Amino acid sequence: MISTDHLDAYLAAMGRRDVAATKPHMAEDVVIHSPIVPAPFRGRDAVASVLEALLGTIDAFEPKRLLRDGADFVAVFTVRLGDHVIDGMDHMHLNEEGLVDSMTVAWRPLPAIVAVQQKLAPKLGGTPMQLVPVPTNESEVA
Repeated sequence: MISTDHLDAYLAAMGRRDVAATKPHMAEDVVIHSPIVPAPFRGRDAVASVLEALLGTIDAFEPKRLLRDGADFVAVFTVRLGDHVIDGMDHMHLNEEGLVDSMTVAWRPLPAIVAVQQKLAPKLGGTPMQLVPVPTNESEVA
């Protein structure tokens, strides 16, 4: 069974907001799929830049729980930005050396995600988005 030493150290470093300490625990070819911009980020340095931008934008990253199935893990965490609280999960995969080689990030609720996305996307080369209410009846359409 693959050791979780690298994953445990990675999550602890995220909780301390120490991006430099996450890098030795990621594979050189790590990929992150983020809810903030549509295209994935590839490579240790690119992913570290995303983490740096994220941790420089939010107020807190709080790891909560880790679920495992072989080399696949789900890290459950909370992200805080002002009054916004995001429940997040990263589906993470470890390679044969136990290094993180892929991450797919899922966050909720949508209004809190948009609040973070508006601040973070420009730092990552993306476009800020906004929620737009959709009319629910004809009187709101006029």
